[in-house]
Amino acid sequence: MSKRNAAYPAKRSMNLFYKPDRTTKPATIALYVLFVLVCLLGLGKFLVYDLWAETAQARQSLTAAEAQLQGVLLELTDYSEVWERYSRYSATEEERDLIDRMEVLALLDEAVGSTASMDAVSIGGDTVQLQFSGVTLAQTARIVKALESSPIVSYTMVNTAATTQLEGAPADDSAPVQASVLIQLQKEVSQG
Repeated sequence: MSKRNAAYPAKRSMNLFYKPDRTTKPATIALYVLFVLVCLLGLGKFLVYDLWAETAQARQSLTAAEAQLQGVLLELTDYSEVWERYSRYSATEEERDLIDRMEVLALLDEAVGSTASMDAVSIGGDTVQLQFSGVTLAQTARIVKALESSPIVSYTMVNTAATTQLEGAPADDSAPVQASVLIQLQKEVSQG
């Protein structure tokens, strides 16, 4: 084809359909502003609202903890009175160092029990004063030996062992005697 005979395009009809341009500046700006507002709202949720909600929850926890503390402090208002009652009825340092009186009485009952008649028992601190009667001197020696074999007895001392036999009567080893024994107590020593 030659360049001369070439057909050039030409418009031979008219288009009457008019489509308005919707991308005018005010509408586009409004969309951009709306987009920025949505982005700011999203960031505000993470950067402001979540922190505010966390702070409010922490304040509620603080209020609950303070209320619990006040309740505990109210319970402790009479602490000095409770401590006084406790110290009145609990063992003192001296009492804790003493040997259990029930253990001492069980020892005396076991050693003297059915053999002799216990007339008097006096326990003070770590000493026991025991008076018994109705046994012979040999039985008295066995009772003292039984007492000394206990781990809570440090030593014993027989103060008196007098017979109830009339004066002038012939001496008899089987005559009943009245004995007074001092027993020194000690804490049970652990064997190791």
